[in-house]
Amino acid sequence: MFIHNWVELPKLKQINTDEGRRYAINEEVKYPSITTVLGKTKDLTALKKWRKRVGDEHAKKVTAAATSRGTSMHKLCENYLLNETLDDLGSTSGELLFRGIRPYLDRINNVRALESGLFSHKLHVAGTVDCVADYDGELTIIDFKTAKSPKRESYIHDYYMQGAFYFTSFYELTGLLPKQILVLISVQDGSIQEWFVKGKDIIYWTEQLRERIKTYESSQAK
Repeated sequence: MFIHNWVELPKLKQINTDEGRRYAINEEVKYPSITTVLGKTKDLTALKKWRKRVGDEHAKKVTAAATSRGTSMHKLCENYLLNETLDDLGSTSGELLFRGIRPYLDRINNVRALESGLFSHKLHVAGTVDCVADYDGELTIIDFKTAKSPKRESYIHDYYMQGAFYFTSFYELTGLLPKQILVLISVQDGSIQEWFVKGKDIIYWTEQLRERIKTYESSQAK
């Protein structure tokens, strides 16, 4: 059984707009989501080439399937960490990905937040963190990801910046300083990738995130 030591966090309201997702804070300030900021400022050259090579229809099917299995696995992870009974696990993509990641979830305890809204007045960004808990005894920002094949580290820099946002906003809102960021990727071949960000690397990726936020804000001002 997982121990829950929930921290008090503000309730955020999601708003979907033509420019992407935003979060309303106390019905006053509205900040863009971290996924919108990173999505609007990333280099899409490779993605565009891939879509052109495989065709829009096939690309849409692949994207929809990836979204579906990711949503399924995330929900199973959340339920498992809430100590809910998971009966009759089948063999859908999401269920298989969950089976792979479950032994790593067992290294989690003292859960502080789960699928919780966060925001930062310093960064002017908001978002939903997957999990903040002890991982092998260390307070950790944990982000669950799925992948069709193992990722090179150079391909997941946006994940590090996303984690840096959660790190900054969680500390800003609670005064609790996480020790590390963990990107936990469940791969379709059954393997698991653990990517940690610690120490000075957290500062580095936070600065990289600040530059991306500036780029996003500049684009919105035009």
